Amino acid sequence: MNYLFYLVPAFGILALLYTFIQSSWVSKQPSGNDRMKEISGHIANGAMAFFESRI
Repeated sequence: MNYLFYLVPAFGILALLYTFIQSSWVSKQPSGNDRMKEISGHIANGAMAFFESRI
C-alpha cells in the first residue's frame, strides 16, 4: 500500500504534463480562414450568453 502514496501524485503530475503539452499543441494550430473565425466568434458569444444566463 505504500506505493500508492507515491503513485497517485506521480500520475497527477503526468496528467498535468500531458494537459500542458496538448494545450500548447492546440494553441499552435492555425485558426482557419475568415469564415471559420466568424463562426467560432458566434459560438464563443453563444457560450458566454449561456454561462451568463446561469449566474
